[in-house]
Amino acid sequence: MPLLLLFACTGEMSNQIFLDDADFLAALPDESRQTLGFDADTTDATARGLGDRADLVDLSVGIASGVNSFVLRTLGVVDAVRELPPSERTEDGRRWGPYEVDCDVSAAMLMSRENGVYGWSVLGHPAAGEDATVLYGTHYAGTTVAGGDGTFVWDQGRWAEWCGTSETGLMTVDYDNREGVDLFVVVEDWSTEGEAPTDWAYAYRRTSDLGDFQYRTVTDLEADGSDALATVSVRDRWVPRQGGRSDAWVTGGGFGATTWTWSQCWGPTGRLVWQGDSQDLLEAVGDAADCLYSDAAEVDRL
Repeated sequence: MPLLLLFACTGEMSNQIFLDDADFLAALPDESRQTLGFDADTTDATARGLGDRADLVDLSVGIASGVNSFVLRTLGVVDAVRELPPSERTEDGRRWGPYEVDCDVSAAMLMSRENGVYGWSVLGHPAAGEDATVLYGTHYAGTTVAGGDGTFVWDQGRWAEWCGTSETGLMTVDYDNREGVDLFVVVEDWSTEGEAPTDWAYAYRRTSDLGDFQYRTVTDLEADGSDALATVSVRDRWVPRQGGRSDAWVTGGGFGATTWTWSQCWGPTGRLVWQGDSQDLLEAVGDAADCLYSDAAEVDRL
């Protein structure tokens, strides 16, 4: 009997170690919770060719895909540890690595927890250059560990030094997993090929009942009669599997100080239902009464 009791206790302790490992991993960001799902809500392969897609939907899908590709590259450094057992364990800490990532860089991930708060960082060790933290974050557990909120920061400038790339800047992602997906992505001092640094911000919220994607970009508009850059703010609102509305607010470029608004409503696969603009520059399409949202909405989270 004493031997049976000892074996039972040992098994229980062993299982707790693996349960704790799972909690630490659940506190890390991953693709399902930290990417923008606008493409999935507005694209249906079976409906392609059935009417024109809304231009603002295509624009937003492209923007979201660009943000996702960058976030996924960042999360690739995190995902590597999901395939590895921790190299060190303490009661409230874990360490993974060293493990190999891109550009002849080895990395180690360190995590700690205290009262439901998980702190983590990825330390890179390049073949040439100094060790440095390239990615770090904090996660606050909710009713489940994964169902919480937090933030993580990626230092693209540091990565560029190691990999010899031209992109530099800092990306910060604030997220809230407590109800659906809620993301706020800020890119600061981003520069490619030595160009002047620029900043971007994106806000995305998606639950089973609604979606809301907002962003601003500075671009040279085609056919606006000016080489000057214009500021374009776009807000997409939708109900999954039903459709939605996109509103764009444009200043600068050929519009100067005047604000031009452009709105489109669309069906469940992004097909254009209605189009209107404030200066009648575009062809009127459809009936505004068919819109899921009757009123235009400006960007209000950026």
